[in-house]
Amino acid sequence: MSLPALAVVFGDRLGTAAAVALVVAGLLFAAWTAGLAARSAARTTAGQARRDREVLDSLDPLAGLGR
Repeated sequence: MSLPALAVVFGDRLGTAAAVALVVAGLLFAAWTAGLAARSAARTTAGQARRDREVLDSLDPLAGLGR
């Protein structure tokens, strides 16, 4: 169950401040998760670019043999 859903379900019992805190905590958790996903995607892209560059660099001497 998500934090905003808990805030809605238990909002009357918790009070407004606690309900707002739960919603804010849920938003912070979502932002943190999105940040982790973006960082992972950037790391994967950087790794792929590095491997591509290594392959192209290794093929560079072979280009001169065809001339």
